[in-house]
Amino acid sequence: MVLGATVAAFVLLTSGPDIDRGLLTQLERRGVIGVLGETPPDLFELELPETTLRPVDSEAMLKALDADDPIALREAMSDAGLDALLVAAGRRTEETPATLREALVQYRHVDGLRGIYLTPTFGLYEPAISADLGEEASVMLPQVARTILEGNDPPRVSRFPEPLRRIRSVEVMVLLRDRGRARLWRSARGSSVGRALVTAAVVARQRWEEREQALGGPLDGRLPHLDVEVTLLEEDGTLGVTAPAFVERAFYEDHGVAYESPGAWRYQLPDATRVAGEGSAVRAYEKLFQDNALPEDSLRRADLRFYRLVTASVGRSPAPFSTDGLGPDAVLDVVDDLL
Repeated sequence: MVLGATVAAFVLLTSGPDIDRGLLTQLERRGVIGVLGETPPDLFELELPETTLRPVDSEAMLKALDADDPIALREAMSDAGLDALLVAAGRRTEETPATLREALVQYRHVDGLRGIYLTPTFGLYEPAISADLGEEASVMLPQVARTILEGNDPPRVSRFPEPLRRIRSVEVMVLLRDRGRARLWRSARGSSVGRALVTAAVVARQRWEEREQALGGPLDGRLPHLDVEVTLLEEDGTLGVTAPAFVERAFYEDHGVAYESPGAWRYQLPDATRVAGEGSAVRAYEKLFQDNALPEDSLRRADLRFYRLVTASVGRSPAPFSTDGLGPDAVLDVVDDLL
């Protein structure tokens, strides 16, 4: 099997469709991948460990792709037994896509899906984590964040509902707003949504305490007047190619620029990317590099991983909301009572 996969990969790389080695690696162990768009027949002859490639041909899938309902598309993927989609790229246009098929072939962001790997010829997508948090998340996570910001000990991660404690790499941001104005935000990566949320809230409180004079006083006095928002920062595709033309083609207004080096990651949120780049993702990257003491031409570096970032709002705890005096074990009990 290993020899067969190696030979097939070599043939595909040397004489078949333009699939780079990075994408081949990403295709492994993905379950069943539906292939969308015009592709050479030998693509389906490729042997991949724990992965099956098959054309998207179910009536429900085709109907969902030719509509504009991301929820219906995810349901159709599930009903068809598809774990991911491999999309043959199409030409980018400035017109708003009328269907999800048009959006995907242009590498635009589609709610409920996230890009895994993008090349000039193929994009790999799977259901987004933000679409799988459960009904409680939009209320529970902002309220738990607020209790931590109030100084309560964090709840045990084991007390969160299963989707929020499920093991997966995620990044969660906690943001505090004063009458619509962002005052402070912190994000954290973690092995589950619950764990990342706890870390982000703890770090946000610590940061406020460090800067409380500039932020208007102690957090305990200011928090009743602040909204607490929780947002998921999701990757929307690692760039397999970093040539400027492809970078500009792959980024849209709802994307932020981001890169990762061993032990660190840096990003600009979509709003900041639009301001810094003035319509150019390459310029936004150059500004991000400059802010982090890297050469402006660092897109050429092979030791960095470059990816698109999107934000998925989870929920908001509006001011005022208070759970003063609660111990750590009571936090989620109170949240449960409020649901």
